[in-house]
Amino acid sequence: MSGKPIPNTEDPDALDAEILSEKDFIHLFSQIFQFKNKPLLSGSEFDDCAALRLDSFCKDLPLQSLTFSTDTVRESSDFPAGMTFWQKGWMAAAVNLSDLAAMGSDPVAFLASFGLPKTISLNDAGALAQGIQDCVSFFGAEVIGGDTESNDELTITGTVIGISENKNLILRKNVKFGDLLCVTGLTGSAGVALSILLGKIRAENVSDAFLKNLTEPFPRIFEGKMLAKSGAVNSMIDTSDGLASSVYELSALSGVFFEIDEQSLPFDEEALEIIFLHLKNKCEQNKHDQNENENDKIGLNGNDAAFAAEARAILAHEALYTGGDYELLFTIPPDKLLIVEKLFETFNSSTVADTADRFNGLSSAGKSGRFPCKFTVIGKTIAEKENVVLRHTESGQVRQPLLKMGYDSFKKYI
Repeated sequence: MSGKPIPNTEDPDALDAEILSEKDFIHLFSQIFQFKNKPLLSGSEFDDCAALRLDSFCKDLPLQSLTFSTDTVRESSDFPAGMTFWQKGWMAAAVNLSDLAAMGSDPVAFLASFGLPKTISLNDAGALAQGIQDCVSFFGAEVIGGDTESNDELTITGTVIGISENKNLILRKNVKFGDLLCVTGLTGSAGVALSILLGKIRAENVSDAFLKNLTEPFPRIFEGKMLAKSGAVNSMIDTSDGLASSVYELSALSGVFFEIDEQSLPFDEEALEIIFLHLKNKCEQNKHDQNENENDKIGLNGNDAAFAAEARAILAHEALYTGGDYELLFTIPPDKLLIVEKLFETFNSSTVADTADRFNGLSSAGKSGRFPCKFTVIGKTIAEKENVVLRHTESGQVRQPLLKMGYDSFKKYI
């Protein structure tokens, strides 16, 4: 969509009454970011700072902590081609909220700083802001301010503020030897969706809902708060950079190491089917091109069982090393397992209807979100001083070092 550019101050002739100014965008964003739930003494549209009354959401200040997180997303590294501006806004908010979810914190306020290219239109900027507003308000917080600048590349920096009871704060360093390693939801789907958008996996008739595993990440705020209040969880982190990266973060701070059982990783059946068909079609194409050597290299001989096994191996790699799932990885003592199982059973029975109502108020044509949310035990702590992955092969179980890699904006393993 074309639109009026942000003024180029280096070109005086470009400055006229029809060209958009920073204040045009500030006014637009202020109309979208409406304060509804939290008493605000002043918003940043009117003063240099936004001011929130702490006593409006902290019942007992000495027993509670404010939590903060900030994250930046930009066009070249975080927004695959085809994402809508609404989705870009949603993602900018979601990646910040996911950090709060990992501490079991309740979000209360959000600030967004925009670096906008000169070619962006008011309509696109409005969709961007609406995506942020929808995500933030969905989880009960308010957008209270930010900043707007001209930039060569679309860049959004978000800062989220949350509140937690001191006794419920969950820290990464608190892993205990003997803990079970658990993850919410499904793993690897965002990585597969990214491979589809990048053309690495050829797929037809992929559902819009599946691609939203990547383009509309769903921070596990509700699950994080539930786990924090349960008293059953020792440590927690999100999986935004991949399971392996998150495991190494836990080990670095706790000094405790893990074994991940690759066979236990929870997968989306649609993801497995997408990879299976990709491999099968690739094999058929190689045969058609009389390139049988290529099939031999990748160990595919036209057998469906071989395709299925290779699909699971590829999806496991995506889960471990690609990132983008934004699930919660947490550790619990074995004697707390039944408690957590009952928590999720109760949570899912009471949350689905409420979440459906929340989605009805969103602007997105497709509504993201993955409910009901299950959790899976995928590993355990071990006495060794390295993280390992347990693989299941035709010749039996094989323990291999868990690679220390994942998504990194400086070193992209995608």
